[in-house]
Amino acid sequence: MIEPLTQGGAQDALTRCLSLILQEDDRWHAMLAINPQAEAEAEAADHAAAQGQGLGPLHGVVLAIKDNIDVAGMATTSGCKALARAMVPGDAPVVARLRAAGAVVVGKTNLSEFSFEIRSRSSLGGDVRCPFAPDSTAGGSSGGSAVAVARGFAMAALGTDTGGSIRIPAACNGLVGLRPAHGMLSLEGVAPLAPSTDTIGPITRSVADARLLYEIMGGQIGGNAAPRRVGVVRQAFGEDARILAACDQALERLARGGIELVDPLTLPGVEDLLAGPHIVDAEFGAAFDAYLAGRASTGNAPASLAELVTGGAFLPDHRESLTKRMAISPDAAPPILARHRELTAMLRAVMAQHRLDALFYPTMRVIPEGLGNPPGGWAPELAARSGWPAISVPVAAPGERPVGAELLVPARQEAALFALAAMLERP
Repeated sequence: MIEPLTQGGAQDALTRCLSLILQEDDRWHAMLAINPQAEAEAEAADHAAAQGQGLGPLHGVVLAIKDNIDVAGMATTSGCKALARAMVPGDAPVVARLRAAGAVVVGKTNLSEFSFEIRSRSSLGGDVRCPFAPDSTAGGSSGGSAVAVARGFAMAALGTDTGGSIRIPAACNGLVGLRPAHGMLSLEGVAPLAPSTDTIGPITRSVADARLLYEIMGGQIGGNAAPRRVGVVRQAFGEDARILAACDQALERLARGGIELVDPLTLPGVEDLLAGPHIVDAEFGAAFDAYLAGRASTGNAPASLAELVTGGAFLPDHRESLTKRMAISPDAAPPILARHRELTAMLRAVMAQHRLDALFYPTMRVIPEGLGNPPGGWAPELAARSGWPAISVPVAAPGERPVGAELLVPARQEAALFALAAMLERP
């Protein structure tokens, strides 16, 4: 569990992290940039501890930040060559809160360029590879953040999640990934993908650490901390025997903890409700264009999405997506959001009918093989489109490829989410 570091601990911890990055990251491609002030920040943290000053809950703790989130003194690139020198004036508010609690930022992590995919491939950093299967993707879009934690480059990391981008790489790398309720945490200083579903959250080694960072970032814990009933959404499980076995073992842990399982639970019409145009297609063009325009005064970056595309300094894989999304009118969003509300109403009705505190399903229905986009399934979209909080917890046995199980609860029921997630953790 993360604890404040004292008596020279901050510099020692940072030295270990930097050493590992130097030794290993040419294999994994998790990091895009090292914070030039990291060593000075760690030295200041140790000096404060030696002077007996009051220490925050993250004093000296080394964090990595996904490179679509602002960190003072560094560029925010979204993984794109065109933004490699896009310096920012200060920290995003969530980063400022973590630093105020004593955290030391080691650097910025690689990602899927513009956060478009569920692999992590960028024009600046290439493919983030999974340490458990080096020929496979680490998942995305926050893959660099997940690998940074998995390999000890940082003690925890921040990612963003629009349709699974925290939870999927956490699942691929044996970590905990928290997607807070939509709107719970500030997105100021964060590059947008689809503002109606964008969130920011932590990737950690434990549920307790995820909760700690979430609260420091400004998250609230609401609802009942003594959940009793969980619905098992077998529709989302897929056919991978490793995932099925790991999830069944996780469900046994919930049952031993006194949780009554409604298994199987059917979500009527769920795949039809998830079909059709995606909100990212409708919102990205206008949102990212406004984001670039708002940063034009900082210089060294395109002032618009059209200028970025004309310049050609981005991953060629994304030319078609960028061109398509630039052309879509924002008027396309309202009917898509109406479908989101229909999905949320269905989820509420099913949970009320069965008196459920949470839903359970695997974070991904496959274990990625290769560097392409894995067919991960629709389950992560339940949280994205409802706006409800969700958490992915590693449930595979030690020595096996990681598998994540996801829990979803209604908004303002975070106490149940964390209580159930703690039951899923292996001892």
